[in-house]
Amino acid sequence: MPKPHPYQVQDKYFQLAKQKGYRARSAFKLLEIQKKFNLIRPGQNIVDLGAAPGSFMQVIREIVGERGRVFGIDLQEMEAFPFENMKAVQGDIFEKESFFEAMKAFGFEQADGVTSDLAPKTSGIKDMDTGLSAELTDQAAYLSTQILKKGGYFVGKIFEGSEFQRVLRKIKRQFREVHVFKPEACRDRSYETYIVAQGFLASKINS
Repeated sequence: MPKPHPYQVQDKYFQLAKQKGYRARSAFKLLEIQKKFNLIRPGQNIVDLGAAPGSFMQVIREIVGERGRVFGIDLQEMEAFPFENMKAVQGDIFEKESFFEAMKAFGFEQADGVTSDLAPKTSGIKDMDTGLSAELTDQAAYLSTQILKKGGYFVGKIFEGSEFQRVLRKIKRQFREVHVFKPEACRDRSYETYIVAQGFLASKINS
């Protein structure tokens, strides 16, 4: 009997994702965040950054329902969703004008919430990986300040490292309430965590 590939971790969340029809186990991270903070509401417009393969988008759509809309973007091409109120595009969050244009083409310029499960391609060198993660989360938080409605929220994955506190302080200046939360669905060996920011103060910052 062939042994499983060492990087193909098939834990309980992997199995649950298959059972429930989620595209990835990461769906359960967002479900835990939602259970604790109750951010996503029916009818909201949500932007998901680093969306591939689409599991965050699936969770969001289940909650916002038919009256809400979900827009996702990732460098990787994603399989389309069978719902008119979900749109997944291939693109780079650092090309902000193209990002804004794609959002507008979908029908909205402002969002109630922004989620980000962005992560770099890891090298195994912690300082390098955490630095790249901080850069991605910093950009995701910046984009959220450009598109969120006043009072909106931001959820961003980040690897804990030397740049973590800098990014956290920057986000705290833009939101009324900010928490750091690590869902149980995060793998034990992972140094990823999530910044959950609520109550956007509606003061845009420059890139």
